[in-house]
Parts: sequence; C-alpha cells; structure tokens
Amino acid sequence: MPFDKRLVALAVILLGVAFTVPPLFRGAMIALAIVAAMLAALPRGTRGLVFATMVGLATGVASINLFAIGIFQGPITKEFGWSQTQYAIVTLVGTVVTVVSSLYIGRLFDRQGVRRWALLGIVLFALALISLYWLTPNPLHFYAVFALMPIIGAGTSSVAYSRVIAAWFDRRRGQAFGAALAGIGIGGAVLSSVSQYLISTVGWRGAYVGLGLLTLVLTLPIVFWKLRDSPSDVGLGLDGDSPQGGAAAATSGHAAMPVERFGYDARESRRQWRFWQMFIAFLLLSFGIGGVLIPLVPILSARGITPEQAAAVQGALGLALIVGRAFAGFLMDRFFAPLVATTILIFPIIGVTLLALDASGTTALIAAVCIGLAAGAELDVIAVLITRYFGNFAYGENYGWQYAAWTFGSGTAVIVTNRVFDSLGTHTPALWVYVGMFVLSGLMLLRLGRYPELPRASGSYENDHGP
Repeated sequence: MPFDKRLVALAVILLGVAFTVPPLFRGAMIALAIVAAMLAALPRGTRGLVFATMVGLATGVASINLFAIGIFQGPITKEFGWSQTQYAIVTLVGTVVTVVSSLYIGRLFDRQGVRRWALLGIVLFALALISLYWLTPNPLHFYAVFALMPIIGAGTSSVAYSRVIAAWFDRRRGQAFGAALAGIGIGGAVLSSVSQYLISTVGWRGAYVGLGLLTLVLTLPIVFWKLRDSPSDVGLGLDGDSPQGGAAAATSGHAAMPVERFGYDARESRRQWRFWQMFIAFLLLSFGIGGVLIPLVPILSARGITPEQAAAVQGALGLALIVGRAFAGFLMDRFFAPLVATTILIFPIIGVTLLALDASGTTALIAAVCIGLAAGAELDVIAVLITRYFGNFAYGENYGWQYAAWTFGSGTAVIVTNRVFDSLGTHTPALWVYVGMFVLSGLMLLRLGRYPELPRASGSYENDHGP
C-alpha cells in the first residue's frame, strides 16, 4: 500500500522544525514526526483510530507511571525528605493494584467494548493527576492516589487500546500494534520534556496539574471523536477494507469482532504450557526493563548527570521506544515472532551492560537508546504472541493476564533497584542481575515452538462466560 504523501511531507516538516526548537523539546518534535510517518503507512480508514490509541496511551496511566514518576522523584523526595525506597514504594503499590485489576478488566473489555471505559478513564485519571497538587508529606497519601490510578484509569491502559487494535486489524495487525503502542514511547519523549519544563517553571505541584489538564484538553476530544470498538461501527471491514456484504453497523449494546472469532477461551488458554512459559518470560523481561527504565533518571544522576541531561536521555529512550515498536510490529508480521523478540533482546543486554560499567555522556545515551528499542517492542510482542498462539476469542482477558506479569515485574523491579542503591550506594549489582534475566527470557520465548492451528470459536464470549 502506498504511503500517504501528505503525512510523509508533515513528517519531514516536523523533523526540520525539531532542530529549530530548544533541545528540551527536540525529542517531542521528532516523536511527532515519527507518528506522522507511521500513520502514513496505514490504510486511510484506520489512521484516525490508530492516532486516537496513540494519544490515549501517550497520556495514559502506563506513560505516567513509566516516565513521569522518575522526573518527579527528585523534587518530591527533596521537599518531603523521603528516601529513594520510600518513593519507589508508590510503584509497588500501583503495581499490585494493576496486577490484580488486569486479570479482570480484559474480560470486561471483551464483553462491553473499550470506548465507554476509555472516555471515563481519561476523565478520572486526569482528575487524579490534578489532585496531586495537594499532596502532603505523608507517603500514604501518595500511595493512595497511585493505588487508585490503575483502577480509575484502566480505560487508558494498553489492555484497553490493544483490544481495539486486535478488533480492527488482521493482515497488518503487527504493524498496527506497533503504531498504536508507540503511544507509550511518544509519552516518554513528550512527557519527559514537558514534565521537566513544568517542574522548572511552576514547580512539581503545578506540573501535575498541567499534565492533568493536558489529558482533558487534548486526549479526551481525540478519543471521543475517533475511537470505535470495531470497524463495523463506521461501516468498514478489517484493515479499513470495505466490509463484505455491504456496510456493517453495530447492532448490540457493545461492539463485537467484525470477523469470525478464533482461538481458545481464557480457561483453555491457561491450561496450556505455552501460556505460563510466556507468562514467566514476560515477567523476567519486564523485571529487567522496569528495573532500569523507571528509575533511569536517578541511575544517571548517581553518575553525575544533571537532571536536565537525564531528562534528555530519557527523552531519547522514548524515541527509541517508538522506533522499537514500529519495527517490531513490522518484523513480526513477516517473520517468526519469538525469533524477532529474542533478537531484539540483544539491545537491552548491551544497554544495561553499558550502564553497569558506569556509562555517562554519549555512552549513557547509547545505553538508553538500546534499552528503549527493547522496551518499545515488549507490548507488541505480548499482543502478537497472544493472537498467534491463543487467537482473538478471549484476547482481552488473555492479554490482561500477560500484562499482569509484565506489570508485576516492572513495578517490583524499581523497588529492588532503589533498595540496592540505598543499601550499597550503587545500582550496579542490580543491573548485572537484569542482564541475566534478559538472557533467560529470550531462551524461554524461543522455546514456545511453532504457531498452532487455532480452532474457530463457536458462539460469543458471553455465551461461554456468562453475561
């Protein structure tokens, strides 16, 4: 399919503009250029939908918890006198809640669709961010807010938005997953610079208010306008094609998959050894990624890098994350997905090894880019492997379980990283452990074996699982 020339031209213009703006915002402009290029490669009828998922994820709970938390750590701990471990507990609290809720919200999205929950989640999540303006020195206040975010903001998570992509795409599913889930990388590139700018101008309290208002003013209208649970809701078929048999219309209270459902239900999936092998592989992978990505700014600061430089490095990681998503999805549409995933794991092995060897300056930038390429691919890998090995019948619930593994690993790892630093004065021992986890994860993904021939699903999700 030919590229959309207008979007390609926009990407070129944005790249040119990127080198005329202050360095703090350069990463954000480059990210927008990449977004335009990724959308240009998708079918016309699907671009608005994918763009909405990008924006939703960029300002959603995953982006905030991955990228903004590290930016806010310095000023909050300085004002309240908290240790790094005390601050990192907020990640653990959010992780526990996310793990538990992910086991159920996927089932909810399978039954009722995503759009209504995405709109509600955006509003509630934005209000939660704004409420941090009144944060008190009592850490329990901080923990309580972040414990609520995964619940009230569930509609802004990758569990929600990837469910929509699974319903919209077939031939270009990997590419679409890559483009949509690149939204988290966009969040990394944009939120890092925006958060740092707001903190330096209006303080960390005003910065939280600014992020909340950004979500309400930007994300809510776009998602309301463009996000639909199924292509049949707008008279299209899979991949934006004309629907067979004429224009389709949603006839039930929630969106159904526009094609024949295939694969196993959630119970059948969980009875297979592949499901749990995948679960452990993602747990190990996420532990290594989360243990470096979330506390990256403190890790770099411990090496004498200034907060502004650290934010710029994290912004570069966000850009690499976008590239990783785009290429991972493209490659998994064409090659054996576990092999692609294992090959990509070479990058975080290199990146974390460089950090363990006290990387700074340009070397730290290279390390961050390597980590970002892998972090960008991980959610693509989860999404694609679920559809390849278990089908789309219970996609939301199956993804929720695997996402729970990912969230638990990434959320608990930051506690380990910060605890090691508080105890030993260095992050290095934890970093070497993470390198070993990447190796084990890659070996487990390679052992998943060939794609199975999936059965066609009979009936509806509700008939098999109850209303």
